[in-house]
Amino acid sequence: MPGMPSMKRALRLRFLGSAATLILLAALAAAAPRADAAPVSVTFDNGRLTIGSLFDDRVILPASETFPSDDLPLPQRTDVQLLGDESGGQVTIPAALNTGVQFPYFHLMHPLEPDLRIPITMRLNEPGLTGTWDAGTGEMTLEGKLDVVVVTGTGATFPLPDSLTDLGVPPLGLFARCRIDDVPVRLSTANPAPTTAEPFTGGFGVHGALTTSWDTLPAAESENGGDCTQLNTLIQAPGGLWLSNGIVEPKPQEPPPPTCETDRDLCPPVRFVEIDGVDLSPNRRKVMAGRKAVLRVRVHNSGDKATRVKVKIRSNNKRVKVPKRILVRVPAEGFGVAKVKVRVKRRARGRARIRAATHGWNDRTILKVRPRR
Repeated sequence: MPGMPSMKRALRLRFLGSAATLILLAALAAAAPRADAAPVSVTFDNGRLTIGSLFDDRVILPASETFPSDDLPLPQRTDVQLLGDESGGQVTIPAALNTGVQFPYFHLMHPLEPDLRIPITMRLNEPGLTGTWDAGTGEMTLEGKLDVVVVTGTGATFPLPDSLTDLGVPPLGLFARCRIDDVPVRLSTANPAPTTAEPFTGGFGVHGALTTSWDTLPAAESENGGDCTQLNTLIQAPGGLWLSNGIVEPKPQEPPPPTCETDRDLCPPVRFVEIDGVDLSPNRRKVMAGRKAVLRVRVHNSGDKATRVKVKIRSNNKRVKVPKRILVRVPAEGFGVAKVKVRVKRRARGRARIRAATHGWNDRTILKVRPRR
């Protein structure tokens, strides 16, 4: 990281010498393959990482030959090599056999500080990865859990490591870091997103690509003084990992199927109601006190969707009674008709103005009340 003090080569050799060698030998002995299983290995020389929109399909492999800081120019791997065994189409990649020396230090460029590299590495969790291999189709799956480790600077105990158990080059224990624990992965040659995978065409692990995706990453935990506050705000996003052998450029993503938003021809027809007139008839009528009358209300709909409309009915003569409202069924592009029953009391006199109104439209009828003989 910028500002990180240089390490003496003698110190590096001591860290990578006796202690690392003993641990590696013990790991290899513990992970010895079964007698009926054939040893296999797969090397990924190209890789992409996606974390939300800030880190969209970023290249992480091949890694640089040095740790992503000029202060620690130790040579390291530029690819990922996984060791395991295969028997009857069942693949096992033990965590004990795949220590830190199988993983390089990748780096991502900081989204807000363009010149700042963010070193990242990975580790397999116990028991490792298990999956399947189909020699006929080249399809492969590997499932398990990974730890993603983000280096944030020199450790609180620098230049001494806080742990000698990690065999990465340079030793992970030298650094302040944030560990994203137990990221579930299902690497598959069939996964289409976020980066397109491909079956292997050259044999086991040769010329193909595996992809895994996730909805969000677990919160990072601080180790050896790492500050994870900013990191935890960046990783709460969907993403995925693409690892390939012999494929530099992944196949372009299949375009999503067209929808109404992208193709107006796929949108369902917009149906609407457009009430644009009401008519109350007859316009004038005579009625005898104590009798009943029937008027007709007609509502027009110029839209292409049928509906039911409430029509308010009012009378300005208290002795000429009408319903407060009636319900009219109106077809699409047509008229709806309903009857309005008027009751004229025995003591009614003069005139009554009957009004029908709906959707801003109204009409009226004049009733002349004739006294009883």
